[in-house]
Amino acid sequence: MPDPVDKIRKSRAERSRSAGSASGTQGMDSESVDESTRTQFQNILDTVANAGAEKRLAGLFGEIQGLARVLAKRRLLEDLESYREKIAEFLRVYLDEVLTVRLAAGRKGLSKRKQLLVVKRVNVELEELSRFVLDGAPDFKILKELGTIEGLLLDLYR
Repeated sequence: MPDPVDKIRKSRAERSRSAGSASGTQGMDSESVDESTRTQFQNILDTVANAGAEKRLAGLFGEIQGLARVLAKRRLLEDLESYREKIAEFLRVYLDEVLTVRLAAGRKGLSKRKQLLVVKRVNVELEELSRFVLDGAPDFKILKELGTIEGLLLDLYR
């Protein structure tokens, strides 16, 4: 991922070059220059705002994977609770920060409705996983649920 600070510097350099060349040219539409600059600046702001949240999501996803391995081995209620809390934190960061920035930037991808349906599905799968752990279900069922949840989170993350 390109460094957001470098993008800001490049944008400033381009803006100062275009301002210098625009002052010597006639017939240049100042409104289109302003709109272009505004669009570039908004893209940079979106990238910077999204970069921190995306890094946090990547870190949380790694923690979720580690907790899933522990849960699959030990099957303790405290492990299940830690796993559920970490997923809740992941979803909170996603909904509060990433989804907001993506929608404001008009980025394509999953629609907001589909993303919210995926979040609901994660909750349903977490309930199923909890039931499997509490009922002492076979390993393959628990591993399958963990894989399903991980796949849903990856769908949101991409």
